[in-house]
Amino acid sequence: MADHEVALRHDIPSSARVGNMLLGGKDNYEIDRIVAANVSKRFAVALREGRRFLLRAVEYLSREHAVHQYVELGCGIALPPDVGDAATHRGESARVLYLDHDVLVAAHAHALLAHSPNRRFALADITDTCAVLDQIAGFLDLGQPLAICLSGTAELLPDAPAMLTELTSALPPGCWIIFSHLTDDVFGEDIRDSAAQLACHAIPYRPRDHATVADMLAPYRLLPPGLVAPHRWRPEFDSRVSQGFHPVEWELSAYAAVGHLPG
Repeated sequence: MADHEVALRHDIPSSARVGNMLLGGKDNYEIDRIVAANVSKRFAVALREGRRFLLRAVEYLSREHAVHQYVELGCGIALPPDVGDAATHRGESARVLYLDHDVLVAAHAHALLAHSPNRRFALADITDTCAVLDQIAGFLDLGQPLAICLSGTAELLPDAPAMLTELTSALPPGCWIIFSHLTDDVFGEDIRDSAAQLACHAIPYRPRDHATVADMLAPYRLLPPGLVAPHRWRPEFDSRVSQGFHPVEWELSAYAAVGHLPG
């Protein structure tokens, strides 16, 4: 059965809808909720803190580094607030490009963005670097700072390190990356069991260890505090859209970082 047919079925779980459920969204069906119920709380918490980190990092770059262009790779079904909301600073509306290959995500996005000229959705395979770059060049100004957002998505790609290496090599110097990724370095059995449950429904999350994630980000100069659990990335930053929910003393099964591609 084709991916687009699965996405629109009510009796087959969808990666986008299950992901929406795990992040606390409401755009899902009973079958998606049944699948999500088999995922551990620690797995879901790691994803949710990764989402909070993404929004906090976008707001930080907008306010502190004057970055007003963003590309969200594998955006999933929209959850308010989103990247565009976080990027709006002092009335200045950022330009945001949302990319995903899922037709269900596309249907939601087109409805939400119909009257938002500074925000665009495109149906694209984010592992196709040429297609991604074409979409970026068609909507954003490559001569101005921009940030690539890859949060909660790389886990779903079989060869995310190679994909990110290829994309990074094609980006102009000065680009930023906002990145988070599940890991089984912490609460490993719990995380692996949850990933196995999702894999049974063709939703293949792939937790990666610290060394692998660090290698993926090696071309970038990471802002302090470097590669850390998402709730430990600048918790003191006075975000208007997304503070971390869990105390920094708590352990979480995810890593997060913001990096700058040297010129």
